[in-house]
Amino acid sequence: MKDKKINERESLELISEMISRTKQGIAMKQDYNRFLLYGYAVVIVALVLWLLIRVTGDGRFMFGWFALFLPYLWHMVADSRKEKHVVTYVQSMVENVWKVIGSLFGLTILALLCVGWGMGRIDFALMMPLSLIYAGIGMAMTGLVIRESGFVWTPLVGLGVAAYMLVASPVNDWNLLFGASFLVFMVIPVHVARNKVK
Repeated sequence: MKDKKINERESLELISEMISRTKQGIAMKQDYNRFLLYGYAVVIVALVLWLLIRVTGDGRFMFGWFALFLPYLWHMVADSRKEKHVVTYVQSMVENVWKVIGSLFGLTILALLCVGWGMGRIDFALMMPLSLIYAGIGMAMTGLVIRESGFVWTPLVGLGVAAYMLVASPVNDWNLLFGASFLVFMVIPVHVARNKVK
């Protein structure tokens, strides 16, 4: 491949175009769709599980949280079918933040399974506060990268709820607290950001 020399005007146009693409790529609605999908999925699952456990008294419905792997699998398939495009540094940073956060989710599930199996009792109760912390960190880091203050400060709500959960006994109302936290620090800030884009 041959390197092409460009003049000063072409260089400035290229830089301007890359800045514009970066802003559009991060700010466009479809980039926020993933946050909305996960945010609303958490809120819906939280409400459904809270209701099922409240009506039946059967705590085994908590395994319904594993339904959140469905949006993840759907995105994996959808991403594999997308045509490849140029990825900006900012987009790459946001993707890498969420790769780390996703790895934390997976490793925590694996750790809880291994420790629980060794102790003779597998309890995923810790996943709720840890998930709030992980997702909150991911949202805050995303907000810092894309300079969206609503993404940076609202995860403090999730952190407060996670701290409460870590010192309180697990109860069915955790489902409501968990869902409400995602509504506050993921769904609402994304809608605010989308309105700014308009």
